[in-house]
Amino acid sequence: MARFHVHKLKGRDGLVLDLQADLLDSLETRVVAPVMPVSEIGPAFVRLTPRVDIDGHSYLILIPSMASLPKRLLGETVLNLTHRQDEITAATDFLFQGF
Repeated sequence: MARFHVHKLKGRDGLVLDLQADLLDSLETRVVAPVMPVSEIGPAFVRLTPRVDIDGHSYLILIPSMASLPKRLLGETVLNLTHRQDEITAATDFLFQGF
């Protein structure tokens, strides 16, 4: 598993972004945020829901909906967002710190 990678979920529809530090890879769980098509989401709080494009479609990373999942549920990587780590980290900071 790698932080800031978007994964398909095994055995179900959906995408998630891995937010957990790679240092903690030995844990059986990963902290993730859902990645949903913009068309399925109402008005979004821009600082909390970074927008990404996957295969020509717009998606939002739903930072306020993050959760812990067993890492066995994370399937193949579909996108590496390491180059956007500052923006994603800023969204998590805003959620927890308010700035």
